[in-house]
Amino acid sequence: MTFNSKLVLALIPGRGGSKGVKRKNLRVVLGKPLIEHTIQAASDSLNIDRIFVSSDDTEILELARENGVDAIKRASMAASDSATAVEVVYDFLKQIPEDLIVADPYIIYLQPTSPLRKAAHINAAFDVMISSRNDICISVTKLKKTPFKSYTLSVEGLLEPIFDEAMTNANRQSLPEVYCPNGAIYIFSLAKFLEHGAFPSNGGVPYIMSERDSVDIDTEEDLILLEKLCLKN
Repeated sequence: MTFNSKLVLALIPGRGGSKGVKRKNLRVVLGKPLIEHTIQAASDSLNIDRIFVSSDDTEILELARENGVDAIKRASMAASDSATAVEVVYDFLKQIPEDLIVADPYIIYLQPTSPLRKAAHINAAFDVMISSRNDICISVTKLKKTPFKSYTLSVEGLLEPIFDEAMTNANRQSLPEVYCPNGAIYIFSLAKFLEHGAFPSNGGVPYIMSERDSVDIDTEEDLILLEKLCLKN
């Protein structure tokens, strides 16, 4: 199904290595490999035409095929510890058919470290973006602590407010609410990505997710937190 007259391509990045949790994307979480939760969410979405898993790992690529989605062997330069998400997208663009590029599709980037992001979240994010007549949407969660009261340290080791000093003395209730990307959903048109040479964000619409659904798996402690959250519900 095309969405708003554009194709929608889901890109799921699934590197074989990981610093915080060994073989993280294949780690069994809530009954199945971590990456499979995201493949399932994308497959169940009403808005996605094709799903691609990009990986340097043979086992992950085979798991993608078993789940009926396209598997793309990622170049080694885009699979290193220092490789960025932008490099992953560029590597993806080099490997998909030219007719998909020409169609200027929406790309939805779905990191497998967000196992509680479901198809319903994806559908709602698209609805928010299109109803706002925008072509950028990023999932965010509200920060508990305001950064307006934060400091850096000077060369001399002294406190320096990040923002105007008046904000560090303001009542928290008088300061603007602040939201942070939670890594679960990034949607943008291919044209916007190529224009920016990066994930576009300024001027995009937010899709606000709860703190619970925003859990991001990076460490063993995150896995423990996830299990605790799911036991409560």
